[in-house]
This record gives sequence, C-alpha cells and structure tokens, in this order.
Amino acid sequence: EVAVPTKRQQRYDRQLRLWGDHGQDALEKAHVCVLNATSLSTEFLKNLVLPGIGKFTVVDSNTVTDSDLGSNFFLSDSDIGKNRAEVVVDYLVEMNSSVIGSARTENFSNLVDTSPEFFKQFTAVFACDVPIHKLENLASILWESKVPLFVGKAWGLFGYYQLFVDDHS
Repeated sequence: EVAVPTKRQQRYDRQLRLWGDHGQDALEKAHVCVLNATSLSTEFLKNLVLPGIGKFTVVDSNTVTDSDLGSNFFLSDSDIGKNRAEVVVDYLVEMNSSVIGSARTENFSNLVDTSPEFFKQFTAVFACDVPIHKLENLASILWESKVPLFVGKAWGLFGYYQLFVDDHS
C-alpha cells in the first residue's frame, strides 16, 4: 500500500528531501527578527518564508520612499508613504499562508533601550543597513541570550555579511 503524502509533505517536498523532518521542524519552530525592511533583508526573509519558517518580525520605523522602489521588488508606487515593515510583512505572508509575520513600526534603537527583553524571544536577529556602532547594546543582549546576530549590508552587487554567535555544539 502506497502512503499518501500529507499537505506538509507536498508543500515542503524539496526541503524535506534536503534536510529531513528534523530540519523542517526546526525551521517551522524558528522566529526570526529583521531590523530594517531593505531589499537585502526582504530577500533574506523571502528565502525563509518560502520553505516555511514559523514566524518572522520586521522592525522598521521608516516609510517607503521613491528610492526604495528602485531596489526592493516587493514595493510599488502605491506603497509610498506607508511603513516599510508593514508593507513588507503583508507581501511576504502572501507567499506562504503557513507563516506568521508581524511588524514593529518603531526605531530598533529605542526598542533596545526600552524593551531589551523583546529581542530574547527570537531564534536569530538579522540587522540590515545598520551601522555597527548602533548594534553594540543589541549585540550584548543577544550574546548573553545565545541568540545569533547576523549583520549585512548591500550596495548593488557588493555587500558584506557578519555573524556574531557564541560557540555551540
């Protein structure tokens, strides 16, 4: 008798073949925070949403501008003036109905100062286009909580990526 694949097996067939049930389970339990809804961070999130990350939160106090339209294919003219975090979350959750996305429309530096516990709930934090000196307090909070901090910035086809994480086994 041939087993009929479940909806989850049908939806995530490629991922299950690649990293197995345990890898997919870990992805579905993950909750990632992204600081700044830029083209780089949106692409990063898209690559987590499609294979089925459990939750993601975007923190960004900025509004969509004309310059965002030239670099972020998720944004359109009708989004100008709207909060970037809210717009990006709306577009990303459309890509996978199993994923939960949320937006925080405040400056992440203020959030670090007033609610440092907020960042401890995440599996990982990805800071995009944030100057390193502005990440010092957040990096300390995450280091103590053993939450990895990914830092990245892109300029056209060039960019950098750094990972701050304690040793683990």
